[in-house]
Amino acid sequence: MARVLRPVTVASLIATAALAIGAPVASAQAPTPTTTAPAAAAPPKVDSLRLPRTIAAQQGHARFLVGLRLATRSKVTVQVIAASGGRVVQTRTDATARPAGRAYLRIEAVDSAGFQMLAGNYRVRVQAADDQGRVSPAVEAPFRLRLTEPHGLFDAYTVPVWPAFRRQAGTTAAGQLVAVVGPKGSVVAAGLRRGDVITSVGGKSVATRGAWDTAMRGLLSETPVAIEYVRKGATVSTTLDAAPDWEAAPDLAKSLAVAVKREPRSPAYAVAQARQLVDTGKLTEARALMTAWPKAWRTSAPGELVAGELLGKQNRWKQALGAYNRARKRDPAMAAAEYGRGQALSALGKGGPSRAAFAAAARLDPTDAAAAGFHSYALLAGGDVPGALAAAQRAVSLDPRYADAFLPFGISLIKSGDKAAGVKALRRGLVLLEDADRADDLIAAHLSPTDP
Repeated sequence: MARVLRPVTVASLIATAALAIGAPVASAQAPTPTTTAPAAAAPPKVDSLRLPRTIAAQQGHARFLVGLRLATRSKVTVQVIAASGGRVVQTRTDATARPAGRAYLRIEAVDSAGFQMLAGNYRVRVQAADDQGRVSPAVEAPFRLRLTEPHGLFDAYTVPVWPAFRRQAGTTAAGQLVAVVGPKGSVVAAGLRRGDVITSVGGKSVATRGAWDTAMRGLLSETPVAIEYVRKGATVSTTLDAAPDWEAAPDLAKSLAVAVKREPRSPAYAVAQARQLVDTGKLTEARALMTAWPKAWRTSAPGELVAGELLGKQNRWKQALGAYNRARKRDPAMAAAEYGRGQALSALGKGGPSRAAFAAAARLDPTDAAAAGFHSYALLAGGDVPGALAAAQRAVSLDPRYADAFLPFGISLIKSGDKAAGVKALRRGLVLLEDADRADDLIAAHLSPTDP
């Protein structure tokens, strides 16, 4: 039976309020109270502007945080102005109004044309506008932008030398198999070729995928780095002088297609081709390739892993979990399969199994900052703050350039009561994070409420 909704009267509202506070119930014929004009809303105001006096950031990836306090609900406009000449370098305005209180904005250090701002002196000007169109007085603060070495572009595609690929690699050495190199790039200039197995970068082993990812995040341009690789059983040393990563990357998809055509019996190159397509969001093309593979390739551990990665990109997490489970069954030492299981289980709301999977991934690959960082996130979701803090500390120690090491570290510190250190770590992670939308969500959820 449908519930009957009775109309709300003035008398019933008075009665309800009176019962709530224990006061006598007034008669329904009580006189109508005198109404007064509402007070005028307070005008918008910005204060407590927070900005480091010196901002050190990586060239090509420079960004910084601006903190402020809003007196009322407002949209914020931020201008970055060159100290010399007063030229407005960039202007950004909120699309929607922010609530009153502390707010943080993440600013990309680029000009209005999208190019990296030059090192030097600037100032930030902030104003707020309310729904009535009233604008606050401007608040300004100076800063100096100092740029560090740009990130290097590794213009080749590699896959780990998983057991299924050792015959193809022609070596028992652990490392990363070069599936293809970009034509006329810095990797070619260093002497690397398809089929080489890279074993160390900068004097540090890249035997595991976690170590390789850390090396790639730390790769710098304008700084030659030592590379060791194995070719036909012999260890070779070379030096890589990587181009900055703002230069156009080669079309590795075309090069991988050529490599597969030249060596059609190589599962390693076929997996590399499909994985690169998944990495770049070309999911339909990747699926078409994988469907045409021999059954032995599709059901191998690397084949199931790539299937799981593709299904995860499609948000088909139940099917992705099945693929990751099959990959783990075929290769119990494959850390990437456990990491994928952790992601899938988390997306399916299975907190306990997700924590176990990320913990297993971290055990299988103790060099993987991502496994440690996402294990920390999973522990936070389960309420284990001490465990989350320990996992995040491992992630930070493994890779000081990894956003998802500092972010759970900061959140864990805040939840454990160390607000100052937590805010510092959280800010560090937010400026390292490439995903601007995700950064805004984290600022709203953790930074603004914690640093009033």
